[in-house]
Amino acid sequence: MQLPQFEKWSLLAALRFLLASIVAFDHLREYVPIGAWSLIPKFGAFEAVLGFLLISGYSIGASFIKVPDGFLIRRVKRIYPVYLASIVLAYVVFVMEHGSHPPVLALLANVLFLNQIVTATSFVGPAWSLALEFWLYSLTPLFFTLKDSTLRKLVFVSFGCYVAYTCGRTLFHLDYYAGLGYGANLLLLAFIWLAGLRLARNLQNPVPVLKDIALIFTVHILLAAAIQFGWRWKHGGVPDFFTHDVFDNLLQACTLALVLWAFVRLARRPIQNARASAVLRLLGDISYPLYLVHMSVYFLLKQTGLRSPILFYASAVAVSFVIYWVLDFYSQRRHLRPAATAGGSRLATGVPRGES
Repeated sequence: MQLPQFEKWSLLAALRFLLASIVAFDHLREYVPIGAWSLIPKFGAFEAVLGFLLISGYSIGASFIKVPDGFLIRRVKRIYPVYLASIVLAYVVFVMEHGSHPPVLALLANVLFLNQIVTATSFVGPAWSLALEFWLYSLTPLFFTLKDSTLRKLVFVSFGCYVAYTCGRTLFHLDYYAGLGYGANLLLLAFIWLAGLRLARNLQNPVPVLKDIALIFTVHILLAAAIQFGWRWKHGGVPDFFTHDVFDNLLQACTLALVLWAFVRLARRPIQNARASAVLRLLGDISYPLYLVHMSVYFLLKQTGLRSPILFYASAVAVSFVIYWVLDFYSQRRHLRPAATAGGSRLATGVPRGES
């Protein structure tokens, strides 16, 4: 029996949901024992974020190429309703946990995406990466005035800073990216988003960009493995590196390999008779609220005494669906547009149906 061939944008939507689920299960460990589900976080929450940023850069680049006019307004319409809902939910959690209200200025900074600039943390925990994306959205018109060679240099300057900071986190116990202020993440993590943007701009010759992405992913995994080996060696636990850490590194590599495979597939010729999947597109759409609200949902469920990890996760998915259905009118209207054929102009322009 031949497996169904879905069009590529449906598969990309499924990938977004999978990455959001890795992050959601990673945070679930903080609220309830997850037992057999403990394998999922080993695929790497940070690697999932890197995948998100690559997809974001590609999608934003494709959207800007298609319709540059009104680009920022479209992004605001897309992200703000769900983001504001996640802030309201986080506000409820804050009041329940602390018995007081959060500072008004801190809330305002988060609403305006000044978190991680004037604050070191985000009111909605996972929104630290969304703030980075928003800054990059705002710079997109500028990026499109640059030559591809200049963008490539920016990618590797940022990646070099990331490598240096990653080493510094180990040597000097520097903060994780979710705890950085002054907009430092723009310098440290822009590389993978810009790589996605470059891919959108180079659909006629994507191979050099894909090779750069593969190189970045490879160096990231090897660096993580080297740092972990050094830590084990320092503490006399080298055998543990080979019995435990190598497996974790391989699973993290699998996450990045899957992301890379998806983009390699995007660069190929369209599969004849490939069909769109409303289910996969829906999963892609709810991945955004799932990424933002899962921690708040987990906190609220923990107050009930519930201990089932799969019910925690399923509840987060259900709440995310409700938020999408009630608030994300922009995405819902997109799906009412006539669909392009798998081999039609939408693929030629590089615009995913869920991102224009």
